[in-house]
Amino acid sequence: MKNWFKTYLQLDKDIESNFYRKKVTSKFILLFSFIILSVLLIGNFIYSNTAIFNVTLTLFILMSIILALPGKQRKYASHFVLHFMALGILFVVYFNQGKEYTPIWSFLYTFLVMSLYGHKVGLRISIGFLTILLILLFSFTSTTVTMMEFLRFTMVSCFTLFFAYLAEILISRTFEKLITAKSMLEQLTKTDALTGLFNRRHFDEVLPQQMSAANRSDELLALAIIDIDYFKNYNDTFGHPAGDVALVALANLLKIRMKRGNDAVFRLGGEEFALLYQTKNEESALKLVEDIRGAVESLDQYCEIETQITISAGLLLINANQHMTVESAYELADKLLYQAKNAGRNKVIISASNVDFSLT
Repeated sequence: MKNWFKTYLQLDKDIESNFYRKKVTSKFILLFSFIILSVLLIGNFIYSNTAIFNVTLTLFILMSIILALPGKQRKYASHFVLHFMALGILFVVYFNQGKEYTPIWSFLYTFLVMSLYGHKVGLRISIGFLTILLILLFSFTSTTVTMMEFLRFTMVSCFTLFFAYLAEILISRTFEKLITAKSMLEQLTKTDALTGLFNRRHFDEVLPQQMSAANRSDELLALAIIDIDYFKNYNDTFGHPAGDVALVALANLLKIRMKRGNDAVFRLGGEEFALLYQTKNEESALKLVEDIRGAVESLDQYCEIETQITISAGLLLINANQHMTVESAYELADKLLYQAKNAGRNKVIISASNVDFSLT
């Protein structure tokens, strides 16, 4: 029962946005209304109050139908039920002339409205409802409700409204800070601290997604593995701080060149980078990486790096006909990179998009 309750109210879900609270509140309103109607149905059946039993039975059947609807179709069901509850409170107060503590149900309505609509809209709705309720109660002050009872209820209602409003503001702000902190933490887990590029962890997440999307759309996907030539010698000669400056300069260049919405740039570790992008054909895929290679040659003219640096790259073209796994794609691109290294460095070695690769 406990697990079902948590699952129904989505208490086992991660908090993705402030809308999460509204979803939980909506589900609680429907569940709470169903429970109340069930209790009233049993009570009226036992005490043989036929008229009220028939009304309750009708409402119970209606609520059962609402709960049975698919999620999208009952999108506004909680709003309807909540305001129907408010109307029910007013009718009960009217028929009981304010007796038997019937007005206190308005406190529950106030908190539910605040949670469902937020503090701004919820405050306006609650003020409107309480105004009607207080006018109704005031009309009974000469018969069933004393003036002192009316004043006490008015004061308690105002305090309840104030604290419901205050609680909603504090909860909303807490949720916003929590969501912001979670977003920042997620960003940190997939970003390289030095260059600001995506890191190897995010590369391992994105590569299978991009390959799957390319297979479905029958598009050509390019994976380029880039490595700075003789970077160990650069670090040994100029020091690691100077090496970091060179890494940042190259990262910034890659960011500028890879500017389309579906382009992705990663720092895989050390001096190794990866580019992932969709391309029309082999020529355009190669031109992009060759342009980057050429720009790196003159990077020392525009950035504060100690001397000229060059890069080598392995460019793998992936299409749906190759039936390539994620592991083999990275391994093949890495092999192409080392072919570029062995061919003299400062080169780009590209695979053919029509070759069916297989690794042994």
